[in-house]
Amino acid sequence: MTDSHIQTSHVKRAFSSATDSYDAHAVLQREIADRLLGHLAFTKIEPKRILDIGCGTGYFTRLLRDKFKGAEIVAVDLSETMLCRTRKGHARRLPWHGYNRHIVGDAAALPLQSETFDLVCSNLTMQWLPDPQSMLQEMRRVLAPGGLMLFSTFGRRTLGELRQSLASIAPERAGHVLPFPDVTSLGDALMKLPIELPVTDTDLFTLTYPDTISLIRELKGLGASAAAIRGRKSGLYGRQLIHRLEQEYSDKHRGEDGKIYATFEALYGQAWYKQAGYEYGDHTIPIRVEGDINLGGI
Repeated sequence: MTDSHIQTSHVKRAFSSATDSYDAHAVLQREIADRLLGHLAFTKIEPKRILDIGCGTGYFTRLLRDKFKGAEIVAVDLSETMLCRTRKGHARRLPWHGYNRHIVGDAAALPLQSETFDLVCSNLTMQWLPDPQSMLQEMRRVLAPGGLMLFSTFGRRTLGELRQSLASIAPERAGHVLPFPDVTSLGDALMKLPIELPVTDTDLFTLTYPDTISLIRELKGLGASAAAIRGRKSGLYGRQLIHRLEQEYSDKHRGEDGKIYATFEALYGQAWYKQAGYEYGDHTIPIRVEGDINLGGI
């Protein structure tokens, strides 16, 4: 699951720049967040401490806050400007208490102590890491005994039409669309961790746009317009390339309604940190760790 093309500094810069435009374009991201939260409807868990990794502008953090009103929530993001938006949103819309924290941090090296949180979550962050396995390892490291890790990421079929179109007209540019993992490799990555009961599943979405430039503008508004690719040249989608891409994309990926379409695949994963002597299922509630939260040097 390693992708050496991604540079963390590019990811941070891209999403920081997209803070003001992100929410206007993040319809799919919110839908996937809603579905990720829905996975908790089938688990018996009452977490006292929750970690949201890659919180962005805070939509999923707010969902967690509404569902687990008495829980302590820590939100982490690589982008300080995104994190500030999350903080402001909570102060305005939620009964935000003093023990909640907002931390700038890398998902691959969380500035948090081990075995601290009962529920560790992340919505659509993992695909932006050079080594997603490192994020999974960190999620497991900060998970308390009896706790649950739950996450989503984009899958292999995401933006397949854009990748195909770029490969046809400019093969050297096709690599600018990230090679997302498939559900099998995600499951294999989970199995490398000391966890119990790993589960993966998928959703497939087809979004439509008036034209190709609308799709590209949306990706840019989300901070996802190939910003994570090492060696990306300025003007990735220049006027000439856009014209050729529009023709190629429209010829092969236009629906009967006249709109172009783009595929997005969401992968979901969850797993438990099982403590000896406890069973999981319909008859047992996972244990919780009591005491004050410890955020290391934060």
